[in-house]
Formats: sequence, C-alpha cells, structure tokens
Amino acid sequence: MCRKILMHIAVDKGAKEGQTFVFYLDHLAEKGYITPPMKAWTTQIRANGNQSTHELDAPDAARATNTLTFTAMLLVLVYEMEFKHQRGLGGG
Repeated sequence: MCRKILMHIAVDKGAKEGQTFVFYLDHLAEKGYITPPMKAWTTQIRANGNQSTHELDAPDAARATNTLTFTAMLLVLVYEMEFKHQRGLGGG
C-alpha cells in the first residue's frame, strides 16, 4: 500500500505513469521531495516490497509501522506543509 502511495505522489508531482517503482523514487528525489537522508527509507521500502511480493510471510509490526510512519510523514511534507505555505500559514 505504501509503495502505491509513493507512486501516486510521484505521478502527482509530474512523473509519467507506467514507470517502475525505482523510476518514481528517483523522480521524487530529483524534485527534492525525497532528501538524501530519506533515500535509505525508500530503498528499504522498495526491498521490503520486493520481498513481500515473493513471500507470504507478513512483515513484523515494527517494519509495518515504520513504513507507514515514513509514508505519512512524506504525505505531510509534500501536501500539508506545501498547502500551509501557499495559504500563508508558514512560519516567520
């Protein structure tokens, strides 16, 4: 689910549909939505998604929670904070 959300964010921010997940991550990084420190998170989400595609075992709770937390924070940064800034609700 989080991989799909990241793909949708990338398309919303200008990436062409029908690309690979790595393409979408690279697009978000090129546009500055994913910073260098965040790259490790997206790499891990990609790897976990690949593993989950080929195995039936459910991820442990910590992995699922961390992935969801990262995705939620990215949504806040990309959409909520951008919205607040556009509306003049930003800081100082």
